Amino acid sequence: MGLQSSLSALAWNIDAASRGLRRYWRDLERFQALRPPEARRELAARLLAQLKHFGSRGDALPEWREAASIRHPDEVWALWSALPILTKQDLRERFQPAEMMRRFGLRGRCGRTGGSTGEPTPYLHDAGMVGATSAASRYCRMKMGWHPGLATICVWGSERDIGKSMSARGRWQLWLRNEHLVDGYCLDWSTVERILELVRRHRPVALYGFTSMLEFAARELVSRGSLPPPHSVRVAWNGGEMLSPQQSALFKQAFGVPVLNLYGGRELSAMAYQPGEGASLVVLRPLLFLEIVDEQGKPVAPGEVGRLVWTSTVCRGSPFLRYDIGDAGAYAAAEADESGIRALKELHGRYAGLLRLPDGRVISNLYWNHLFKEFPEVRQFQVALLSGGRIELRLAGCGFTPARELQLRRCLQPVTSGVEVRVEWMERIPLTPQGKLIQVVREE
Repeated sequence: MGLQSSLSALAWNIDAASRGLRRYWRDLERFQALRPPEARRELAARLLAQLKHFGSRGDALPEWREAASIRHPDEVWALWSALPILTKQDLRERFQPAEMMRRFGLRGRCGRTGGSTGEPTPYLHDAGMVGATSAASRYCRMKMGWHPGLATICVWGSERDIGKSMSARGRWQLWLRNEHLVDGYCLDWSTVERILELVRRHRPVALYGFTSMLEFAARELVSRGSLPPPHSVRVAWNGGEMLSPQQSALFKQAFGVPVLNLYGGRELSAMAYQPGEGASLVVLRPLLFLEIVDEQGKPVAPGEVGRLVWTSTVCRGSPFLRYDIGDAGAYAAAEADESGIRALKELHGRYAGLLRLPDGRVISNLYWNHLFKEFPEVRQFQVALLSGGRIELRLAGCGFTPARELQLRRCLQPVTSGVEVRVEWMERIPLTPQGKLIQVVREE
């Protein structure tokens, strides 16, 4: 192990110890070993604690207040499925972070989702949730084959976000973590060459990123025959998008390992992980409780695709109680018992894809998600590629001041230089007949 890897492993272990992350890992391991009746009792106790906490707050739903009067955890199951299912709209309209902090004296970390549905959503993580999400993310990496100190290449975005420059401290922290970022918002052969350069310099490595970005790199390498040396990549996983078996197989052809599925979202961080090729995704219980329901909110049968409804047993900021995250999935009968669903057999969620401009440039559609989460004035967005290569940004929200629109255009410049970009504000962006908001459309 080289100097950077050794220092990275040391720093990682010190950080984990100082932040108490190992207690979450012990909880995750311990819970997996419980018998179903024991797991059911523990989950009931955790869910009841959340109901009592949020039921006592001034912004509680009436159903939470009523459920908070329960005395014994076993009573939770009799009423749980009758509790309301929260949506992203509820978080945007009823549980605004600034308002919760002001009314209830809450402290924590505020954030916004990337808006995979075209509707960025605010949330608040309290200190306990911040620790839990950090622990969950690292736990998943380790269960998939990563270890502290292993050089890690992240094909994500320009220094993770748009319109921001990384401080010297941030760059030092990246070096200490032995993590290397590759800008994946604008994709071409130079992007792939950068990945290859890092793989060859730091091998063996872990490699992760948005699925469509990893797929682009793998396809380019296979088509050109410019494959990295064997065994250069030890493990790879995706994030932020759907992963198909075909995409994983293509990546394996290029890099020698499959892409494993790490399922997460900004609101709840890591939620489930794939421990090996072809395996189901293990749900991070007891930090999370998963239900899969139909459009009427009724539980679906094994093998039937339904809405994923998540409950955090940790967060005391935003109330993630029966939260519909906007994705769909299915479970196998063997992966559920009286304590609930242990693993996801299928996942049907977000696939952003790529936007190809007439001049040949390729833009990851996730660029727009990460752009607009930095502009809270935007409630909904849709990006339309029009004839002649023009781009129209359709926005719904409170509108920009001239200074904020100028800031937006400055952020856009590196990606859309030479392209006419028009900003159109509207009351609400039309949905598809199925009630979906499509974030990127082609209307050439």
